[in-house]
Amino acid sequence: MGSLRSMEAAFKSGATSDEYLRQLYRFMAPREFVASRQELITAGFRPTRIDSWLRHGRLVKIVRSVYAYGRDIETPRAVNRAALLASGPGSALIGRSACEAWGLVETRSALPRLVEVGSDQGQARTFTGLSPALRSTTIKVASRSFQPEDIRNLNGLSVERAALALAEFAANASDPAVRFAFLEACRLRHFGKADLEYCFARLFNRRGVRKLRPYLNLWVPALARTKSVFEGWWLLVWIERGHPMPEVNATIFGFEVDLLWRREGCVLELDGDAFHSDPVQKELDSRKQKHLEANGLEVERLTFKAFEADPVGEVDRIAHRMGFC
Repeated sequence: MGSLRSMEAAFKSGATSDEYLRQLYRFMAPREFVASRQELITAGFRPTRIDSWLRHGRLVKIVRSVYAYGRDIETPRAVNRAALLASGPGSALIGRSACEAWGLVETRSALPRLVEVGSDQGQARTFTGLSPALRSTTIKVASRSFQPEDIRNLNGLSVERAALALAEFAANASDPAVRFAFLEACRLRHFGKADLEYCFARLFNRRGVRKLRPYLNLWVPALARTKSVFEGWWLLVWIERGHPMPEVNATIFGFEVDLLWRREGCVLELDGDAFHSDPVQKELDSRKQKHLEANGLEVERLTFKAFEADPVGEVDRIAHRMGFC
């Protein structure tokens, strides 16, 4: 309402073209510099002025009836907002697009080439971007009937909740990709006990959930304390093998350790290839291990490369070394 009142005041006072453009900038800035024609009209901008800005390049048509301010679209969030606006009220990002928005899977290009949207407005449909940056982008709109608990507001974008997005993504993804996305959802705290219950109550028979089910059955709250997919994957295998649960990223003798069995006095440090290959980090790891061992702890180390080659074998080897089997 505030924006509408300010626009009406500007019209009545005979505002100059520059003043209108400043109004337009203030309106577009918090919206990723993307807005639909209907949004602009509702905010008080006259259709004739909108058309004039389009002719003179002040607005750039990027998708049908959706415009960017001043220049072509540049960010994935802006593309997603444009796709939602073009798909109509009640739309939400779904499937892989929702997973990308949650940060559960990596984007394949600087700007998405496919945006998956669910909408209860009309039938399924597909359309492409109109601006140079979006001419290779397809917006695929699926007919959906969402329940309130299915949708979340993610920084201004309407997105499927992470659990539902995971289920849809899993239907056509490889097992390593599904595992990665699930563990990222846990690590980022987008998946918890309520989401586990949601999956079994609402999504149990979906094809994607059948692929997720092995990971759902192993879910524990400690997955939210992991700091890497390596830690999460190791924890899943450890739990599946029936070994005693450790503390995750716990502090002892002034140091944070990846996995700790406090009563048994055992520590496991997981060395990811990217971070722990640095010479400086290796020296810090060595000092930390010596300090822990000097205080009576047994410290084991495991590299990602060794674990990836034989997850069950490495888990059982460490369990045996620590006296758990």
